Amino acid sequence: MEVRQAERIVAEWASANAAALGLDPNQIQASYIYNPGGFCNLSIRLTDGRTRLHVKLAPPDNAARLRQWADVSEYLAERYAAPRLVSTIDREIVPGYPYGLVFAYIGDAIPLAEARDPKGPLTAVIETAAKLHRDEVLREMLPKAETRTYAEAFEDEYMERFTEDLDGIRKSRELLRDFVSDETITWFGEEIERLRETVRQTPAFLLPAGDVVHNDLNGNNVLTCGIDGFRIIDWDDLSGQGDAAMDYSVLLGPLRHDSSWPLWRDKVLTVAGDAVVDRLELYSRAKLLDDVIDVLADYVEAEQVPEHREEAQRKAKAIHLQAYPLYLAIYGAE
Repeated sequence: MEVRQAERIVAEWASANAAALGLDPNQIQASYIYNPGGFCNLSIRLTDGRTRLHVKLAPPDNAARLRQWADVSEYLAERYAAPRLVSTIDREIVPGYPYGLVFAYIGDAIPLAEARDPKGPLTAVIETAAKLHRDEVLREMLPKAETRTYAEAFEDEYMERFTEDLDGIRKSRELLRDFVSDETITWFGEEIERLRETVRQTPAFLLPAGDVVHNDLNGNNVLTCGIDGFRIIDWDDLSGQGDAAMDYSVLLGPLRHDSSWPLWRDKVLTVAGDAVVDRLELYSRAKLLDDVIDVLADYVEAEQVPEHREEAQRKAKAIHLQAYPLYLAIYGAE
């Protein structure tokens, strides 16, 4: 669906439900929120000139994740700087999106990835993440599943994503031909299997996974506010059977090859312990490989949003071309 059409539909829905949303029905404007790498969900900003809201709509495959977020939203807002839930949307107002959430919009905030001094709030974010990872109350509020190992958690997070990305890259081969060779695509598949085998042979990954994790704690999902203040958004990947190392690797990924890395690694060691740091090394490797492979899937998916295609593809290509030689330099072409 075209962005403009989605904006119009959401604005009409908001006007019809203005009283419940706290909006002036005669002044509502809707604008699409571009989310690189997040094209599967649909995000719209609503405003009446006074109040601002964030509408997040999910396709069928993601609806259960948003429902889970809604169930624990009050707890997350109180303890983990999550946005305040205003309303749920239990019907398909935009074709293809059967469920959605409406949050208070977080204004005057800058994504950590764009902050002038991202290191400022990082210590507080690390401490908050450490508290989350050990939160037994929240764990009991989340759905239960069969016990899995940290290796299985790693595979669920990265191996499945890489495999799906690679399938999409191969199917859309012509879109990438000017900067991704056939040999490179073959190497992707080989490197995915090398990483999988390394994880399976690492003792720290054989322990049962029982950390409460955000699972997408990247620089676009941590918003900086004021001096060292922060908010954490996009909790739809929340899990009670994850790996704390995943959160730290994504949060600290941009600093992995910075001269300050030993300092941040020691902070993780202090709050999380040796086993997490052992797994962090392989998660950091996977995060860099993610910047090599997953951004190409984003490049392909950007075809679905013509209004942002050119900019999204430019950024995805730049990230890939920077990350690929860096990955080879660190981990080798083998």
